[in-house]
Amino acid sequence: MKDLLNRLQPILRFAERVHRELCRNRQRQIAVISGLAVIAALVYALSVSQLHQQRDAFGNYVLVHIASTNISAGQTVTQQNTETFTMPTQFVLPSTRTSLPLSLTATSDIGKGDIISLQNTAAAGEGASVPSGMRAVSIVPRVAMPALAPGTFVDIIANGQIIAAHGIVLSSLNDNVGVVVAVSELSAPAVASAAAIGEAALVISN
Repeated sequence: MKDLLNRLQPILRFAERVHRELCRNRQRQIAVISGLAVIAALVYALSVSQLHQQRDAFGNYVLVHIASTNISAGQTVTQQNTETFTMPTQFVLPSTRTSLPLSLTATSDIGKGDIISLQNTAAAGEGASVPSGMRAVSIVPRVAMPALAPGTFVDIIANGQIIAAHGIVLSSLNDNVGVVVAVSELSAPAVASAAAIGEAALVISN
């Protein structure tokens, strides 16, 4: 029996060494995993801290709408041709639309990536800002016309001639008796004069 035990001693020592190595490796694995978990927690905490610092630096954020494709003047502006973008409030102009009203129409061409604002859109029941390089003129035609939606293109005619082409309807007057039209600044005096004496007529253009 003693001789058998002596013969098994190398095997027993080897098994004991393997057991120690396994235990040591397991401890190393646990140590490595614990170290990685601590590092991940530190990175997360640092990221959250930097995010809070950025928020403190820029203030509150607001959701704005930008064109996801080119939108032509007169085209309806919806969530299908826009997308949302978060911006610091301090960088958002007062004219920026933070929500999209129903029946919103582009009053000028809007390029992809442009911010939807009061300057380039108008909604039913609200006045629109006059596009750059144009002037707003109120026109009450002698002949009744159907209601014109903001963004509709019209030509203004007086004495049988077009005195202003490609005007943009900005809004309707009370009781739909007339409209406010944006025309080029060069043709605005002639249009205003014709409108003042009731000679201005509107025709829808494209």
